[in-house]
Amino acid sequence: MDHKLRKEIGKIEKLKRRKKFQCLFPQCSDVSIGSHSQQRGGQLKIISENDEVFSMNFSMYDVLTKGNSAFSLVKTRIKNASIYPGFCQTHDGQVFSPIEKQPLKKGDELQAATFFLRTVTYEVTRKRLVHFGTQKILENCAKILPETALDNFKLQNLGRDKFIKHDLPFYLNNAYKAYNSPESGILKTKWVVIPKKLNASSCTVFSPMRDFQERIYHQAISSPQILSSFNLVPMQDETHVIVSWLAQHTDKNEWIESVMDTQLEQFINYVAICESEDICIGPELWESVDIFTRERVYEAMHHEIYRGALDEIPCIIRI
Repeated sequence: MDHKLRKEIGKIEKLKRRKKFQCLFPQCSDVSIGSHSQQRGGQLKIISENDEVFSMNFSMYDVLTKGNSAFSLVKTRIKNASIYPGFCQTHDGQVFSPIEKQPLKKGDELQAATFFLRTVTYEVTRKRLVHFGTQKILENCAKILPETALDNFKLQNLGRDKFIKHDLPFYLNNAYKAYNSPESGILKTKWVVIPKKLNASSCTVFSPMRDFQERIYHQAISSPQILSSFNLVPMQDETHVIVSWLAQHTDKNEWIESVMDTQLEQFINYVAICESEDICIGPELWESVDIFTRERVYEAMHHEIYRGALDEIPCIIRI
């Protein structure tokens, strides 16, 4: 990377870090703050050491300079981990109070809907931030990057633009419906409690279609992608695994219920490692993983179109 491009990417990184959006609460026009997709004083604090966890590196600078090696976990202060500009100060506390101010209760429909809403709003914001950063690259680096790189960025943002304008409003609307009427049956949830603290935490959407998602999506591009939510919530003496999906997509999620009953450990590792853009791992766990397994984890983090179909899921989160 030449000096001029390095300088421009550095500027774009700063713009992304400072970027704020309008609060995602309906009819609120206030500016968002740094909301936590994983509770800072709860699950992140519990798995941290010296208030630090290992979380994913989202630096565009690293992506452009290191290529595939940009998939990495870096030690992060919990105050800076899993932050997204989703809600204003008022609604950040209000919306998440059912899962942050009350003990978690397996099967609680309001809590399940709150986790689903938080996961969806995190995905909304992540996609917007990546779209914003990529657009800035196209605007500021058009005379620096090769044409093939620019074309690739344009195509990526065309896909994100469709997802932001069509798919995310669909999920956000349904998430609020479920949140406001948790007993309405809009959501289906599989909730498992593991009687020990796992040293990992996650909040993510994932495709129940797994590695076939891309092919199915391109065959039905006018329909919203089928997405489910996954929350891995460690506590002092137990860990909650909460997976939710829209009832209208139940037929595509049926496999999850049986797999969570029979292959829970493999399922947790699959989603948390291969599907999640929001995983935090406690230092005690990650620092015990050998370098060869770490490389397998990083490879599994890649999208299926880059890494190919999975032959084996690195199983580092043990139950």
